[in-house]
Amino acid sequence: MTVGPLTGIKMIECSTWGFGPIGGMMLGDLGADIIKIESPTRPDAARHVLNIAGIDNRMPGDRSALFATVNRNKRSLALDLKTPRGQEVFKELIKDTDILLENYRPGVFDKMGLGYDVLSKINPALIYAATAGYGFKGAEANKPALDAVGQARSGFMYTMGAPGDPPNWNTMGVADVMGAGMLAYGMLAALSARELQGGKGQRVEVSHIMANMWLSYWGIAVSMLKGYEDWPRFDRKSAGNPLWNLYECGDGEWIMLGIVEYDRHWPGFCDVMDLGDVVADPRFQNLETLADGNAPELVALLDETFARENRNVWEDRLSRNPDLIFTRVQHIGDLPSDPAVIANDYLVDRDHKHFGKIKMLSHPVNLTETPASIYCDAPDLGEHSADVLKERLGYDDEQIAELVIEGVVA
Repeated sequence: MTVGPLTGIKMIECSTWGFGPIGGMMLGDLGADIIKIESPTRPDAARHVLNIAGIDNRMPGDRSALFATVNRNKRSLALDLKTPRGQEVFKELIKDTDILLENYRPGVFDKMGLGYDVLSKINPALIYAATAGYGFKGAEANKPALDAVGQARSGFMYTMGAPGDPPNWNTMGVADVMGAGMLAYGMLAALSARELQGGKGQRVEVSHIMANMWLSYWGIAVSMLKGYEDWPRFDRKSAGNPLWNLYECGDGEWIMLGIVEYDRHWPGFCDVMDLGDVVADPRFQNLETLADGNAPELVALLDETFARENRNVWEDRLSRNPDLIFTRVQHIGDLPSDPAVIANDYLVDRDHKHFGKIKMLSHPVNLTETPASIYCDAPDLGEHSADVLKERLGYDDEQIAELVIEGVVA
């Protein structure tokens, strides 16, 4: 394990599925020592899910791809928090813990006597991070939720697809992933506040709905100012700026133009695309003339143009002008061979303890002096129970054996 910016930070994670585990994983990548606590009999449900939204999630040995990808850099303690003895052990661990992350339904930890009010008295420096679907106030505060709730209630489902399409659910778990990013951000902010403002901990709260609203920040912020009921969906055939659009090439592959300054770059674009016959066409001179109903005509013209050659031909031509912004539209399967992905180690090779040689997403933030790293695979249930109890609490083999016999620890 390399030394990361959070090396020395002790963290306990009691979470399931994606929201909490990804948030914890992000701090684990940065070096935090994370103990993932699960019930010996009802562990994280993501351990055994074989299918998600119709997508096969199975790995060899009936293990879960989801669990494996969102629980790296953690140790597993199988501890029954519903038993008095399990709660005693938990409270002992809390005494020198920096961060507790839990994503149970709001109110569950309070009912077990393990809520923030109780634990902050045991450890006033504790940072207690919690998640909710709808938020922690209001009539819906205690309702259960998963990723789809965040996407549906935030307005996000009506931003994807073409005009007139029904609401679209993104099955890549964007509300969970965005929520996790906000959760990690909040925990780091609380750590900084504790360090700089007197050593006191605090509670950190993140919800699915607000996280997904933040993911849609641009659209929601502008809509609030403009009074939009919905963010206008993109219709590529009538794009207001045809140079800020995507086009299918002759080989069926797509290319994305990101030339937002149309008026400035229209002549240069026409030059590299051999469109000299239309560069002076009064219909296409600037965004103002395009707004007079001419934009669809230019999109149609560019559709015909791009369809004449394969994508690599157009990439070569567009590259002649270094000021033109464009790129290929890729599939996930293209990423391992993408030169930028390779050069920046966005995907890293790992020899997984169960799956052999695999590729994993690296940490999204590059730190030059204390880099993030992947130093251990997602743990098997209870894999580190004995180690954690010995290291953190000084338990001996006999004490641990008693807890196992009682069913408190596995």
